[in-house]
Amino acid sequence: MKKIDDSYEVKLNFIDEFNLSRNGMLNEIKTEFDIIRLCFQEQGRLDKTYEPMLNRILVMPLRKLLCENNSVLLQVCPDFKMPHLKGYPIKPLNEQVIVRPPFNVEPQEAWIPVEEWLKQEISWFDRKAEDIVKILPKHSYEAILKRLNGKNVRHLKSRFESLYYSDEAEYKGKVSEVYFKTDPNDPGTNKEVFEILDQIGYNKLSIYDFIKHLSDKRGAHVDVDHSIGIEMINGADANDFTPIHYFSAQLIYAAKKQIQELSDYWIEMPELID
Repeated sequence: MKKIDDSYEVKLNFIDEFNLSRNGMLNEIKTEFDIIRLCFQEQGRLDKTYEPMLNRILVMPLRKLLCENNSVLLQVCPDFKMPHLKGYPIKPLNEQVIVRPPFNVEPQEAWIPVEEWLKQEISWFDRKAEDIVKILPKHSYEAILKRLNGKNVRHLKSRFESLYYSDEAEYKGKVSEVYFKTDPNDPGTNKEVFEILDQIGYNKLSIYDFIKHLSDKRGAHVDVDHSIGIEMINGADANDFTPIHYFSAQLIYAAKKQIQELSDYWIEMPELID
């Protein structure tokens, strides 16, 4: 065995990474919570023109702490739970249902694991297999194929492509490429298309996809595509609070209840349980 006492030298570099200690992770969590509190504070001081900016900042702690399996929050508290989504379903359109705030907080014993919380639907379309459109515009068809590139659903892509064919069609005097179902009146085909679309979030929006869209496409600008349908769901209630505001407050509240070292964080925080 070689002795390297005289020759071994540690040099600072940009490659080495080290795991945070528990205290280090708690400090990171507190910093994210401070960002949330700052947004709440500034909302009370600034006029409405600043609300879109504050929302873009506010969603990022939710994305980092709740939507990543290796987040510092879930490292500190692997069994972290959140309150059920308990709001007020409304039907602004014929088919669409949106769960609107204010969101109520139930007693802690009824809370659910984060993974289950993220799967809850904040909006959906009341549709059946026979209601699925028989003709898709090119941009919708391409958006569906993009979703079908996902790891868990890519095996469905070729089958979906086989259920549609492209052709030119005229709509209100404009000719464009659209996609028709190969067999629009077959109940089995309609059911298969419906089930494939259901797996990629065509008819329902989970809390995870809601937060991820707002953070990745608005807060971080990972890409430039945006969904009008998702944006409208984050509208404010009569108290000028959006769903993102409520989720952020619930996150801090839940952490105070479940992580001993955070129990005295934001001592003046209001009680949220009904």
